[in-house]
Amino acid sequence: MPSPRAALVGAALLFSLTACATGAPEEDTFPTLKFNESLTADVTAAQLEEWTVQDQLPVAPAHGGAFETMTNALRAADPAPDVVIFGDSMTQQGLDPTELGHLLSDATGDEVSVFNGASSRARWGMNLLLAQYVVSLEDPPSVALMGISTRAAERDDFYTTEGAKSPFSSMVEGCDRPHSDSWGDADVARCERDHADPLFRFRAGGDQIARAQDGESAQTSLRIKEGSRLRSDGFMIHPGVSAAEAQEISDTRMERGFPGFPTVHDEAVADFGRATELLRSHGVTVLAFEIPYTPVHQANLEEAGRDYDARRQDAAQALTAPHDVQLIPVDEFGDWWGDGDSRDAIHLAPQGATKFARQLTETPGFLEEVEAGLAD
Repeated sequence: MPSPRAALVGAALLFSLTACATGAPEEDTFPTLKFNESLTADVTAAQLEEWTVQDQLPVAPAHGGAFETMTNALRAADPAPDVVIFGDSMTQQGLDPTELGHLLSDATGDEVSVFNGASSRARWGMNLLLAQYVVSLEDPPSVALMGISTRAAERDDFYTTEGAKSPFSSMVEGCDRPHSDSWGDADVARCERDHADPLFRFRAGGDQIARAQDGESAQTSLRIKEGSRLRSDGFMIHPGVSAAEAQEISDTRMERGFPGFPTVHDEAVADFGRATELLRSHGVTVLAFEIPYTPVHQANLEEAGRDYDARRQDAAQALTAPHDVQLIPVDEFGDWWGDGDSRDAIHLAPQGATKFARQLTETPGFLEEVEAGLAD
């Protein structure tokens, strides 16, 4: 069955929130929602279709509430972002899109809006799903920034076991996929029913349906827990720790054993390439950048495994070079890193993500490549 992306986005969208390039989103309400709630409301299929077109419901429930909320926000962004960031949780928490938008705006002299589309546990299967959604929107970005973390070149088992099974994937990717161990006749049947029956598609969207019945738009920001929130520009906020605490967290992780060297799987290289070519086919310039671990964790890994960091960067090259994607290397965070800049040994906290945005724009070649993509 062909994907109905065009039908989903062909109707005029009623944009509800603004993702500003010149300041943190001001209209975020950070609602608390329960996901995976059975559909018990007395609603009709026609109502669900109407609410979806009117942005009162997501395209379909996704594999996780944060991912679903992020894609809602991307659809609602006005203006549409000029730059969309891809990657995993390190990028989702490690690069502040609002600050990057400020810096790019200053550098170019034009307002540049940036959206962080990275998501937890995502490798390139999940990012390919996002790329398919991005190009289905009315106004795709000019530039895609691919965040390459230490584990970015691994296969995406999370996508095959969860992401690909979601109603969101059904609606965005369609059902006509090659049969494999992770996609069989039962998956095709479920996917086709997602398309045909809105009541089935929203079978686990109980809380979202309740919002729509109250006349509210689909959530574009989210309260995860105390101190942890997802902004409507896709940026994930978690509290920071001191440098000493980050060191202690890293030491504890290392006591569990050496995690192994960065790994390159053929599936990841292929998925990265498919995402790249899809974006390029829609006029999007694709660039990549590295995002390292905290200095204390990188030091521990380097001590435990000879040339660990060089292997990390080799893996990044193995992922990007076959597809002629310009890679901006980042050996380590700058001397700005310290108390409050990280959430743990691996992820940055908001103030660190702001500083990393600045470091990235000061990295040789980054601004020039982004500016060229924006000008195309």
